[in-house]
Amino acid sequence: MERLLSYVVSRGLRRGLAGEPAWLALGVVAWLVRRARRRGPEVVWSGRLRAGERLVLTSWVPAEGPRPAPPG
Repeated sequence: MERLLSYVVSRGLRRGLAGEPAWLALGVVAWLVRRARRRGPEVVWSGRLRAGERLVLTSWVPAEGPRPAPPG
């Protein structure tokens, strides 16, 4: 897939800058798709824990809301 997108980007931009607006649009769209596919996961928190500290991760389905904490 990456090879195909790369080909379409280069071909589309080359022909588009030569005066074919449809190819230019196709090249730009392919470039945007390539860029979106390369984007990594979003970092939610970054930090350092000291000795004795802990990090608690909680996950829930957004439509349901958070689950109640377990007793204890």
